[in-house]
Amino acid sequence: MSLSDAVSRFSPPRPRPLILALALALAAPLAQADETAADAGVTLDAVQVTGTNLRRSDEAGVNPVLVLDRATIERSGKVTVSDLLRSLTANSGNSFNEQYTGSFANGSAGVSLRGLSQKNTLVLVNGYRVAAYGFAQNTQDNFVDLNALPLGAVERIEVLKDGASALYGSDAIAGVVNIILRRKIEGVELDAAYGAATEGGIDQRSIGVRAGLGDPDKDGYSLRFSLDVLDRGRLDADERDLTRDGDYRDQPGGRLAGWSTQGGAYLSNPRAPQRFAHCQPGTQARPYADFGSPLPGEACAFNTQPYRTLLPDVERYQASLAGDYWFNDSVQGFAELLYSTSHNGTYFGAPLSVGAGLRAYDRNTGRLVDIPVVLPVGHPNNPFGVPTPFETTFLDLGARYKINKSQFQRTLVGLRGRGEVWDWELAANYSESRQREYVRNFVDRYAFERVLADGSYDFLNPASTPLALESLRLSTRRPGTYRLATVNAKVSGFPWQWRAGDVGVAGGVEFRDEAQDARTSPQVLSGTELRPAINLIDGQRRVSAAFVEFSLKPFENVEVQLAGRGDHYSDFGSAFSPKLGVRWQPSEDWLLRLNASRGFRAPSLPEIAQSTTISYGSVIDPYDPVQPGGSRGVTILRAGNPDLDAERSSNVNLGALWSPSADTSLGVDLYRIRQRDLIGPDSLQAIVSNPAAYPGRVTRDAQGRLQLIENRYANQGTLTTTGFDIEGRQVWHAGDVDWTLDGSWTRLLSYEQPQVAGERALEGAGGNRFGALPKWRGITSLGVGRGDWNAQLSWRYIGGYAQQVVDARSNPGLRGKVEDSHTFDLYLAYQGVRDSTVYLSVQNLTDRDPPFDPAGGALPYDITQYDGLGRFVTVGFKHRF
Repeated sequence: MSLSDAVSRFSPPRPRPLILALALALAAPLAQADETAADAGVTLDAVQVTGTNLRRSDEAGVNPVLVLDRATIERSGKVTVSDLLRSLTANSGNSFNEQYTGSFANGSAGVSLRGLSQKNTLVLVNGYRVAAYGFAQNTQDNFVDLNALPLGAVERIEVLKDGASALYGSDAIAGVVNIILRRKIEGVELDAAYGAATEGGIDQRSIGVRAGLGDPDKDGYSLRFSLDVLDRGRLDADERDLTRDGDYRDQPGGRLAGWSTQGGAYLSNPRAPQRFAHCQPGTQARPYADFGSPLPGEACAFNTQPYRTLLPDVERYQASLAGDYWFNDSVQGFAELLYSTSHNGTYFGAPLSVGAGLRAYDRNTGRLVDIPVVLPVGHPNNPFGVPTPFETTFLDLGARYKINKSQFQRTLVGLRGRGEVWDWELAANYSESRQREYVRNFVDRYAFERVLADGSYDFLNPASTPLALESLRLSTRRPGTYRLATVNAKVSGFPWQWRAGDVGVAGGVEFRDEAQDARTSPQVLSGTELRPAINLIDGQRRVSAAFVEFSLKPFENVEVQLAGRGDHYSDFGSAFSPKLGVRWQPSEDWLLRLNASRGFRAPSLPEIAQSTTISYGSVIDPYDPVQPGGSRGVTILRAGNPDLDAERSSNVNLGALWSPSADTSLGVDLYRIRQRDLIGPDSLQAIVSNPAAYPGRVTRDAQGRLQLIENRYANQGTLTTTGFDIEGRQVWHAGDVDWTLDGSWTRLLSYEQPQVAGERALEGAGGNRFGALPKWRGITSLGVGRGDWNAQLSWRYIGGYAQQVVDARSNPGLRGKVEDSHTFDLYLAYQGVRDSTVYLSVQNLTDRDPPFDPAGGALPYDITQYDGLGRFVTVGFKHRF
């Protein structure tokens, strides 16, 4: 069978996972291409796929688009949009989900195509933008929270694995994820599932209801409703053997990384701390040497893992209501309402430790002020005759517990029409993401100062002074909101012929308002909270854009796509993004394509608007008076910069596709992305190591120990990444049994970026200096179907990577490489009961732990690649009424 005959089974804009037969046998992705060309929710009769504004027949196109259809999603065994997309091989690294419990954007999840971070992947729903999360990830990245979107209502997901600013504007540097909701539901559908980890500690319940009325093609109208409920328990670090004791010294380069030495000590001489004579309950006396410290003597140390959550509990409700109505033969109205609300809770850290470097916020100056941690003469815990600095941890207060309540909504209304030549569409869209973060067991600064002065709190035995303990307890509330309003209008058609075919023309305009308001708690602003973390954002802007697209056929087997888009932002200025795409089919079995484009990412509102961030990190301090060259905790103060320009990019994608039959397909796509004018703060390490080059940016205490680093966003540096995707599929028919082998591998060839602006670029591919970026990620699936039964076994591979964050000086016995990972997933379904399906899903079938990575700190693995869940078994039931 020729390529043309096989198009319904393999369409390049939506390529099937391809057989990796070139290097490591066959590897299969979670995703396989959709066999049906359904529209993206914004067209009439023909198909519009992600990557073009022109409706097309179901034929191979110019762009590399991967489609996850409904059947593929179900066989994956994934329950959330986040879990599904994060498992794609193109999601190379630098994406986060709920595991990132110490994040400013706690409870959220994003996707990062090509490892370029979540801010460089544009997420659409039915072809339109939605509001970003109300809080910024890593204090500066705006992104769409995948946890707000219902997987049960999804018809398919199209992943454009190429830059697309010429069509969609900002943020589409690495690609576009277009989540397309179901457009046709007949009757009522019910699905329910229960799952649990075989190691215990966490279980999950989900239920979904979908109902539909009318058929737009037959009845002239359609109304669709969907509701999904998810309830998942919490998994804490002390519920897994892997993380329970926080002691990784049995691993190469492992340390007591899950422990703290701040259980109680006098600091009259910081080079020789003197632990409390009686360590408080919950701590134990251990030599500093156990923790790799050169300090003499012992510390009152404690295990922090009981105060740490691996996966937060979640209660989530997601609803959608959509409809279409034909006013006449040529004009259709459409409307859509999305709403979700979620609640998650997590232990994000041990109780607060106080000691040198303790600070609180000063609203008058917008800076931090030092809070002395000194026992006065006469205090019951001061055995000396002089004021004595000390450190301790308020263990009796309990772990700091964070609750995030999130609400998301999107309302879309519009009209679309069709004529003999031109089609048109007009739509208005409003979306909002609203977060409220509540934290318990912080410490009240003024109560702390009071108990220091009057001696009413016993730091050695806190349980003996319960009233004073309660006076120290502080709870806070932090709000954040992102709002998005758009008006879009576009026309498209094939108005004339030229040379070998019809000329496609599309054009349109977009007007968009964006605003982000992320605040901090009154307790922080009043200076009440000790050691506050702050991410204040107050920004808004207007965007206007115009775009045009042409599709030409200069020769019978050649198609050319030309596109361009101009965007104007009220804050940074303008950007123009052109694109050239060429599709050439030299024979019935072969197809070649080339895409070249330029793109941009507008500065995020945290980066360019009025923003202030206070966060905490660590840095190697060569000038530390106690431990020169040792790691030192530090407070970081950072501000937005209204003079920023946009990040610019250039993208090239080359593809070759071979499909000798409907049952066989193989393809390779090579990509190169180059970014310049990257927005980021200066390197903390460079500031500390070169104080003369950054005057006034470093603050030290009276003893010369590092306390504060001041920083600011700037356009600086470049990033270049290259790689390729190999995808394939082979089907065998043996009587009434069908066997399907699917594979998808992504190879990261290079990821070059300077760590400090102006210095030479360093290689990050296959390492973790720019986040964990394995060179290989692959998925292989073997599926079998017979009658009412179908099953699929998937092998997931994540390659090892070089250890570039920690070294043997700090981690003796360290190996130079983090090991590879091999995990298996199983799906089994039976449809022999009328209108019903019973299924079993097992994620991580062999219960493999993630590979050890000491750069993870208290968690011995990289959370952008792995989790500590272990084997997870789900049973489910679906019925259609």
